[in-house]
Parts: sequence; C-alpha cells; structure tokens
Amino acid sequence: MSQMPYTFFGSTGMEVSRLCLGAMTFGTKGLAEVEACERVLDEGLAAGVNFIDTADSYGRSEEILGQVLDPPKREQIYLATKIYARHCRAGRVARNSRTNILNSLERSLRLLRTSYVDLYMLHHPDPHTPLDETMQTLDQVVRQGKVRYVGVSNHYAWQIGYMLGRASGLGLVPPVSLQANYNLIDRQIERETVPLLERFNLGLMCYSPLSAGILTGKFHTDEAVDAQARAAVAGPYVQRAKDETVARIVRRSREIADQLGLKLNQLAIQWLLSKPYVSTVILGGSRPEHYAALYQTVERVLPEQVVLELDDLSAARVDGLHLNQPIRNGFGLAPGR
Repeated sequence: MSQMPYTFFGSTGMEVSRLCLGAMTFGTKGLAEVEACERVLDEGLAAGVNFIDTADSYGRSEEILGQVLDPPKREQIYLATKIYARHCRAGRVARNSRTNILNSLERSLRLLRTSYVDLYMLHHPDPHTPLDETMQTLDQVVRQGKVRYVGVSNHYAWQIGYMLGRASGLGLVPPVSLQANYNLIDRQIERETVPLLERFNLGLMCYSPLSAGILTGKFHTDEAVDAQARAAVAGPYVQRAKDETVARIVRRSREIADQLGLKLNQLAIQWLLSKPYVSTVILGGSRPEHYAALYQTVERVLPEQVVLELDDLSAARVDGLHLNQPIRNGFGLAPGR
C-alpha cells in the first residue's frame, strides 16, 4: 500500500489527505447496502484517507455515513457536507436562506450522528437570498461550534471574491475553500478561479476527476458502452465523449499511462495531484472496487515532462462553459439595493 501524502487545506489548520473519499453514491447501485459503504470507508481509512465529502442532496449518503462512522472513526477524519436541498417548509424556502441553512445543518448533523462538521459548503450560489443573510448565518453556526470552516462549491471566481470582500467588511468568517469540477478535460477554472485561489490561499477540492468516467477510457474503445454507465445517461457527457479533441486527449493519455505502467484513471489522478493549488482529489465510484485501485499509486510523482505534455495536450479545454455551474448572476441583492 502506498503512503498517503497530506497537505494543509488552504489557510486552515486541517491537514488533509490528498485523496478525499466522495460519498455521493453511498446508498445507490453497487453501494446500496450499508456493508458495502462500510467496506469502502474502512479501505479508505486503511489507505490513509482522512477527508470525506457528502451533501444534503446526495440521497441516503449522510444517513449511511452516520451509520458507519462510529465515534472512533469520526475522530480520525475531517467531514464535509453541503447545503442546497430544500428539506423544510414544503420546499417553499430560498436555498441559502437563514431558515434553510439552519434547518439543513441540523438535519445533516442528525443524519451524520455528529455534533459538528469540519467543512460546511454552499453547494451553489442562491440568487434569491441576500449574500449578507447567508454569510451571517454561516458565521453564526461557526461561532456555535456546529461548523469548523465554511466553503463553497460550484462558484465562479467573482462570486468567491465578492464573498471574501463582504466577509472582511462585515467581520464574518470567510470561505476557506472551493469544490470544483476539475480534470484533464474540464480545465475551465484555470482561467480566473485558480489565480484567485492562489492569491487568497483557498483550498481546492476537485470533484469528477475522471470527467464522469471518460478518463477511464471506456468510452473510447470498440466495446459496447454499458447503457447504465453515468456518462451514457448524462446528456452533456455523451456529447463530450464524442468530441474529437476529447477523444485525442484520451487516446494519447492512455499511451502515456501505458508507458509509465499506469492505468489511465491513475494517470488522470496523478496529473491533478501534480498541481500545487490542488488540495485534495475527491474519489467516487458505483462499486467498492472503483476506489481501491486509486490508492495504490497516490505517492507516485509524475515526471515534469509528462505533466507538461498533458498540459499541452489538453490546453484547449481551459476555455469553454462550466458544465455544473449554471448560476452565473450569483446572489440576491444586499439590503437596500
């Protein structure tokens, strides 16, 4: 088993594993049973993982994590969850409002069977709630000890910058991190967001490191594609897999991986870990075996010339639209506006 590397998470005191266990699929498909999820958790802990990511919108994920995270295990890990689902007032509530945040946090803590979470994230911006209300509420739950740090997911650079400015001006706790879609095929955050993260020392959690399975190579073979595979049922990813630029990236990356004695998915993960601004890479899967192979080469470092070739190979993917960031106008108006 390879030795797990760790890094401090942005400007916080959390020293997190470079690989993060993503629990989005806990409770679904091959991870429908609690026993399968517990196996994934235990294998991750054995590999040195100390960071787990979930959300209030991930079906039964929080509930199952609460069942498998007994107190000794809970104190070994940093636990992150997100707010965006509307579980109260029959859904007639703004997603990042005081009412929804307080209700959702209490619900998450109850399901996770814990008194606090280490990182609490806004899953998306909310155009219907004034930002000050959202940030004052997040500041409140931090001061109450129910949340250690706050972060965001799927936010644009200007939205994060605005939040940092309001936090400073109002004396509130600022966001310390971003969770973003980032991989060899989805490099859009490099244009504006990465410079902001580096300037303000914010942590970066990368989700979909294999671009919904495209960077496993299974969609660019002569074999029939499993009709139930994630990329086969997600419209944008179907078109993405067919794109000739994407196909070229996959073909050449597979050749490089073969030369290095790696699988394509391992190469894709290692490319992310080569980036100094990446704090942790979130691993996901629909079966327990999807996780284990990615721990095996975590401490391996790609040669610089390989990183540069992969950078050049996928450079065209820096430009383009974000697949999972539909809210571009951001927040509700501040009071009096």
